[in-house]
Amino acid sequence: MNLLKAPWIPVRADGGAGAFCLLTYQQLLCEPGNWQVSLPRDDLELACVQLLVCMTQVMFMPEGDPSSDPNGNKALRARITKPLSSDEFDKGIAPCNRKGEEWFDLDHPTQPFMQSRKVTGKLTSVQKLLPGLPEKTSTAPGAHCFFNEVTEARHISGAVAAIALFNQATNCPSFGGGFKGSLRGGAPITTLVFGNGLREIVWRNVLTRPRIEQRQIKMLGFDRDQPTWVKPIQEATINWNEIGLVRGLFWQPARVELVKSKMVAPCDVLGGEAVPVYTGFRCEKFSFTVKGVWPHPHGAMTKSLKKGDPKKGEPEKKLEEKFASFTTTAPAWTQLSEFVIPRSINDENAKEGSVPAGPITQANELADGPLHLLVGGYRTKQASVLERRHDMISLAHGWQDDKGRLPKLVEIGKEAVDLLKARLRDASKGYKNKKKNIKLKGIGAAIHETAEKMFYAQTESLIRETFSKKDTFSQWADARRSFAIKMAELCEDIFEKLTDPYAMKPELIPAIAWARRSLNTDLKKLKEGA
Repeated sequence: MNLLKAPWIPVRADGGAGAFCLLTYQQLLCEPGNWQVSLPRDDLELACVQLLVCMTQVMFMPEGDPSSDPNGNKALRARITKPLSSDEFDKGIAPCNRKGEEWFDLDHPTQPFMQSRKVTGKLTSVQKLLPGLPEKTSTAPGAHCFFNEVTEARHISGAVAAIALFNQATNCPSFGGGFKGSLRGGAPITTLVFGNGLREIVWRNVLTRPRIEQRQIKMLGFDRDQPTWVKPIQEATINWNEIGLVRGLFWQPARVELVKSKMVAPCDVLGGEAVPVYTGFRCEKFSFTVKGVWPHPHGAMTKSLKKGDPKKGEPEKKLEEKFASFTTTAPAWTQLSEFVIPRSINDENAKEGSVPAGPITQANELADGPLHLLVGGYRTKQASVLERRHDMISLAHGWQDDKGRLPKLVEIGKEAVDLLKARLRDASKGYKNKKKNIKLKGIGAAIHETAEKMFYAQTESLIRETFSKKDTFSQWADARRSFAIKMAELCEDIFEKLTDPYAMKPELIPAIAWARRSLNTDLKKLKEGA
């Protein structure tokens, strides 16, 4: 299956509400239509969008004119509003689709898409390419979920296989056991821009040439910049700035080979009629080292100054760069500042900085209206996926006018939950002061952990509404104060709900009252500070 020619993109018409079909890449870029990706898993939907963005980025990058269109904005807007012609499409894919050297052919005899031939590793169920599902060979406690079976995905079609391969190499933790991970780390967060229809979404996430250059990504041309399955990674140390655009976007850190069934069968993910399917894969690890962090355009990068080790020849302060990831159960909005606001650490007093994903920075500069973010990733523990996290966050037009406002809202929300947890932790542990001969018995239950979950669940709609409401940024002072008051009221309500059952015991009332008084003082400062 050639991704440049075959119908493989799973979509629904009419903005996602219409009939399901498999679209060709040419139809997507060259024909009008309001399609949306349609898969039963949110992570695969985002991976499909990201794969299409990467393909379009390397083959149809908007150039711009250095004199009249230095940032390429006009060229990009033209791509967004008008489909490509057939001639433009054929010209764009030609370098990647030369006869015998088709880069995007999933079944190519010598260089299959994101695979290697003659892999000798053990045969693994294809289900392992779908993160979070139990593996057929796993016997670890908790490996099997209530609603997932080890044979849930025995057959997957070429469309799902291509998306899953790309997702595994780009967004997932490694296969474990010494296998290398993606260029962005173990399980990075992907942040893209949403739009009206799939074609617009793709183009809004394709960066213009000047913006790729600003991220210090090399563009070497197709003759020198070839994907890893065409020009395999060498077992050596590779400097990040030696990796070109094509190679970096389609980096495959493991040697993988799909195993195709001799029989046709319905795809266990997409359903439908019997089609050629894959039942497993083989993979093998190999040793290499990437020195530094390749500035992948699809994730927010955080920067911090760490103390260097002079014994290793390091400076007094060294720069540490890494891509944002989900390390806790906190929702995506708690990292929104890093997702959209650039922060420099050139200032001597600054200890941390951030660089948003390329499409977010580009959307900010285009300022075409509200910003709708597609945010996705996995919360992991080593090579195991604990949770899939995929969301859309909308920011009203005007947030760009003062970039300090959005971080302030995030700070208020995070400070509120921290105060609530701290005071409930006090009520749980009690209070002792030997000098004053004070001893207050604590509740003894970890109610502060429950409080955090309740806070995030009950603030979700309020926070979404606040971020997406135009008045939030046009009437900033009132909106900020109102937001802080609502956060405080919610904290008070959660505190009461969690401590009331324990207030029936007289010996616990002093600790609860002491914690509540402290919470009132803290929340008053929160509201006054807003």
